Amino acid sequence: MRGASIRKAIICFFAEIAQLPDGTYCVSLNATTVDEEEPQFLNQEIDSRRGVSIDEVLTIIKCGLTSSP
Repeated sequence: MRGASIRKAIICFFAEIAQLPDGTYCVSLNATTVDEEEPQFLNQEIDSRRGVSIDEVLTIIKCGLTSSP
């Protein structure tokens, strides 16, 4: 699943990786931004996948961190 839209100024990224019983991985990459209208943080899912190899995990993270808004 590819996250939506427009990225604002990103405060931080979170990558969660879990090894599944079959030896593949589940990866989730999120970004935290600041809402321009209200003083609050927003969490934006960038990508989330199951059943991938460790090489695919690293590619997902790299693409999420370097892709254009």
